[in-house]
Amino acid sequence: MKGLPNEWLLEGLEQSAQTLAHILADVSQAQARAIKDGADGWSILEIMCHLRDYQAIFAERIRRILEEDHPTFRLYDEKARLALAVDNDYAHQNLSAVLDDYLSTRHHIIARLESLSDDQWRREGKFAEDDVVDLTMPVVHTLLHDADHSEQIARILRQ
Repeated sequence: MKGLPNEWLLEGLEQSAQTLAHILADVSQAQARAIKDGADGWSILEIMCHLRDYQAIFAERIRRILEEDHPTFRLYDEKARLALAVDNDYAHQNLSAVLDDYLSTRHHIIARLESLSDDQWRREGKFAEDDVVDLTMPVVHTLLHDADHSEQIARILRQ
């Protein structure tokens, strides 16, 4: 059985990025810092920094699948995600700059994926010895990740 058409995946990547841009269009820097997902949750700014930084991880996985034979990827657990937030000082970044970086990186990723052959899309990497995935899996994971955090941002903006 053939998976999702590559064009659908690429369109999804573009649409999910534009959805975030639309959600954030009227959010000020002050709101982005102040509005949080619960008392101990991340702010909108911190969520966007997380999404921006995930783009680098996503791009690296794509690069490795295309350039290496069966690369093994590191999983990012809660401890690693929190370390990125501290190391990259999420709480003090500029929302507009973060969103611009996120969108720019996403467009570079889409451009790279658009140029791939079907054989390149079938190249594989793995997260564990028995968890082999082709190039579509990081794309699908990114789409789900975007959807999860887009919902989170939209929900906390309504509170």
